[in-house]
Amino acid sequence: LGVMLFVMALALGPDEGPLRRAAPGVLWVALAFMSTLLSTRAFALEVEDGTLEDLLLTPGGKEWIYLGKLLFQMLLLLPMGLLALLVVGGLFYLPLERGFALFLTLGLGMLGYASVATFYAGLLSRLRGREVLLPLLLFSLVVPVVLAAVRATVGLLEGLPGDEVAGWWQLLWVFDVVYLTASTLLFPLVMEG
Repeated sequence: LGVMLFVMALALGPDEGPLRRAAPGVLWVALAFMSTLLSTRAFALEVEDGTLEDLLLTPGGKEWIYLGKLLFQMLLLLPMGLLALLVVGGLFYLPLERGFALFLTLGLGMLGYASVATFYAGLLSRLRGREVLLPLLLFSLVVPVVLAAVRATVGLLEGLPGDEVAGWWQLLWVFDVVYLTASTLLFPLVMEG
């Protein structure tokens, strides 16, 4: 992650203008890359050890398996996302005065992304080539989340008032609720197949 951000900063040159304009997109590409890599491993241990079927036979709903995997991913993604935000802030000359608002945007965007990524990781867990299929299926669905997160980040870094950024937060919130609800309801059906 750090190498990718450093290479992007070097590729854009030393001028502050291009670096600041590219920073939100670079940040969210790095976060999407990080979340996708993490999601490919979400069910890997269970599949490699042959314990996925045992896990699915445990008492309780299968949706709790999904929610547990999602919670674990969020516990890993949020600190890594905060670190990525600080690294991008340092390399791309970003003003990070609105840190809480940026972290809120980070959390909302990553929740929407991780909810779909975890669902697809479960869906593809028994297939060969799941590491290749996951990004192909995932990126088409998470475009609205990434777009809204980038626009909210741009607004915050440009110093726009909270009212103008709130529209993007509302859109992120709606996508989070829709994706999380749909994934939670569909996960048991997907894992039975």
